[in-house]
Amino acid sequence: MRRGADIQITRMMLRKIRNNTEDTEKLEVSLRTLLKYRKTNADFLRESKGLNTLVLTAKHHKDDPVILKLTISILTSSLTETVKAVDASKSAWHMCKDYIHDDLIKIIINERYLLEDCEMVQGAIHLLALIALIANYWLRSDDLNIESFKSECSEKRMHLAAISAMLAYKDNEEICDAGVYLIYWLQCAEDGCVQRTMWSQTLRIAIDAGLDEFDRKFEWSDEEEMQNFLDIPSVLSAFRQDPIMGVLRNTWEQHKDFNQNIANCGESVQFCVTTRHRRDCKLLKCSNCEKNLPKKKERLLCSSCRLVIYCSSRCQKKHWKKEHKLKCKCKQATDSIRQ
Repeated sequence: MRRGADIQITRMMLRKIRNNTEDTEKLEVSLRTLLKYRKTNADFLRESKGLNTLVLTAKHHKDDPVILKLTISILTSSLTETVKAVDASKSAWHMCKDYIHDDLIKIIINERYLLEDCEMVQGAIHLLALIALIANYWLRSDDLNIESFKSECSEKRMHLAAISAMLAYKDNEEICDAGVYLIYWLQCAEDGCVQRTMWSQTLRIAIDAGLDEFDRKFEWSDEEEMQNFLDIPSVLSAFRQDPIMGVLRNTWEQHKDFNQNIANCGESVQFCVTTRHRRDCKLLKCSNCEKNLPKKKERLLCSSCRLVIYCSSRCQKKHWKKEHKLKCKCKQATDSIRQ
C-alpha cells in the first residue's frame, strides 16, 4: 500500500516538474519532494522516463545551482539503485550518457563551481563516475560500444575534469574516489590514444630510462617488482611532476591507506602507464625537432636530469642552448634543496 502511494506522489511530482519548467520556486518544491522518494522509486523513475525528465531539467537549468544540485542528487540516487540490473542499467545509461558530454564535465571544470561549490562538484563527479561504472558493468554488450564511448569521454576532457576536481578538493575522499576511478576507467581503454592523452612525454622518457636501469627483465605481473620500479627516484619524480599523473599519484599517496578503491585503482593506473609505455616506446619523439626517435642505441638522453631525449648530438646542443640549459640547472638546484 505504501509503495503505491509513493509511486503516486512520484508521478505527480514528475508531472509538476514537466509543467513548471520556468517557475523555479515550484520546480524546487517538486524536486525536493521527489528527493525524499528517490530510492524507493528508482525503478519507477526509469520506467516512466523520469530520468529523461530530470536530465532535461538539469540541462534547462544549468545556470541555477539549486535546481542543478537537486536534480543531480536525484539522478545519482536513482542510478545507484539500478547499477546491477542489466535492462535497467542499459536504459539508464542510454538516457544519461549524452548528459556527460554536454554538461557534467562542464559543471566540474566551471571555475564558479570548482572553486566555490564543493557539493556541486562532488555530486557531478559522483554521477559521472556512476555512469562510467554502469558502462563498465556491461563491457561486452554490443549495443553499448564501450570503447567508442571512452574515446568520446576522452575527447570531451573527462580526465581533465577528474584531475581538476581532485586538485581543488584533495582532502575530500568522495571526490578523490570518483576522480581516481574515472582516470582508471579511461586508462583501461583498448584505444592507446585515449591512454596516451593522460601522461606527458617527460614521464615516458623517465619510464624508458627506468626500464633500462631494470634491464627490462623484471616480471610485469609481480606487484612488488612493479612497485619497486615506480619507486626509482627518477621515475617517481617524473610521476609526481606530471600534470595529470602527478595529481593522481599525490591523491593515491594521501588516501590509499584509508580507501581501498583509491588504493587499487590508483596503483592499477600507474602500472598501466608503465606497461603501455613498454608497448609504445617507439612513439617517443626528439625533445628538439619532435621527430620519431631512431633505434634505441642511437638515442641520446640528458645524463643530468634524464627527462629529455634526442635523436642526435646536434639536436641536443641546439636544445641545450635554446631552453634546456636553464631548465636542467633549475631542476638540479631544486633536487639539491630537497636533499
